[in-house]
Amino acid sequence: MIGYLKPDVNELKVRELKLYNAYYCGICTGLSKKYGPVSRLLLSYDSTFFVILSDVLSGKQCQFDHARCPLPPFQKKRIVKSEDIRFGMEISKFFSDLKIDDFKRDSKGFTHVLSFFLFHFKSNDEFFRISKPYTDRILFSEISEESDPQEVADLFGKLSEAMATSLSNLKRASNMIYLMGRWVYLIDALDDLEEDFKKKNYNPFLVKYGSNFDDPDFFAKIREKEKAPIDFLVQRIQQEYENLKIDPSINRNLVENVIFYGLPGTSTKILDKRMMKN
Repeated sequence: MIGYLKPDVNELKVRELKLYNAYYCGICTGLSKKYGPVSRLLLSYDSTFFVILSDVLSGKQCQFDHARCPLPPFQKKRIVKSEDIRFGMEISKFFSDLKIDDFKRDSKGFTHVLSFFLFHFKSNDEFFRISKPYTDRILFSEISEESDPQEVADLFGKLSEAMATSLSNLKRASNMIYLMGRWVYLIDALDDLEEDFKKKNYNPFLVKYGSNFDDPDFFAKIREKEKAPIDFLVQRIQQEYENLKIDPSINRNLVENVIFYGLPGTSTKILDKRMMKN
C-alpha cells in the first residue's frame, strides 16, 4: 500500500528530475546512516513526496550536500539536506512496517514462515501512538471483511493525515493528505484484485462485488464501475492543492507533477489494466 505517490518523469524537466533525485537520495542516505545499508530498501516515493511538500509549504530554500551511492559504487551524488529528511526516513520505515505486517497476515504455509525473517524495524513510539487507533480499526475491518471500500479508505486517509501532519509544515495540507490516503488505499485494492482473488486475501472490492467470479471480465467490470469515483477523488485532491495557493518554485513543480500527472497516470494505468486469465 505504498509507492503510488510518484512523479511522471516524462513531464519533468531535467533540473526538476535532478532535484527530485536529490530528495530521494537524501532520504536513502539518511536511512543507511541511521539503520544500516539494508534499510535503503525501505525508501518509498510517498515519503519523498511528503518531504518535498513540506519544504514547499515552509518556503525554505534547499541545502545540498554529496554522498556516496552503492549503485553505482563509489559515485558521489547530490543530496538534499533538510530537517524534514529525518521525517521522510521515519515515515518510510513506518509504512514499510505496515506493508510487512500486511504480508504476514496474507501469506500462508511456508511463505508465512519465511515472512517472519523479513527485514523489520519497530516504528518509533510517537508514530505508534498516533497510528494505533487507525491501524486497529483497519485490521478489524479486514478481519470482519468490511464490504464498503470507502469505509476502509476513510480510515487509511485519516491514518495518512495523522502521520503526515505530525510534521507541522504539512498541517496546512491536511485535507489534501487525507484525500490522498483514501486514493492510495482504493487504487492499491483495485491494483491487487487478481492477486487477492487468487490468494484468497481480503479485498473490499471482492467482498462488495463478489457474486459472479466465473465471469471472465469480472475484474475489468469492477474497475470500470469504480473509475468515476476514483477520477472524482483525484479531482478533489487537485482542487485542495490549488486552494493552498503556493508561491511558484521548482519544488512546487515537483509537487504539481505528482498531483496533476502522477496520480491520474497511475489511476489510468491500473483502471485500464487487462484482466488476468483464470
